[in-house]
Amino acid sequence: MNLRQIEAFRSVMRLGSMTAAADALHTSQPNVSRLIAQLELSTGLKLFERAGVRLIPTKEGSALQRSPKS
Repeated sequence: MNLRQIEAFRSVMRLGSMTAAADALHTSQPNVSRLIAQLELSTGLKLFERAGVRLIPTKEGSALQRSPKS
C-alpha cells in the first residue's frame, strides 16, 4: 500500500467514479484503475463492486474510508 493508491481510493470514494478521480488527480482513468487494483491486491480486500460503469463501495471499502487517520 502506498500514498498514491490511498489518494486514488479516497478520490474514487469522494467522487464516485474512476474517471472523476482521474480528472481530480490529473492522471488517466486506467492509471486510477490500476492503483485501485494494486491496493485491493496488497490489502487482500475487495473495495468496490462493479455494476456496469458504477462503483459501489463494499463494506470493507467503506470501513477503510472511515478508518482513523494516523
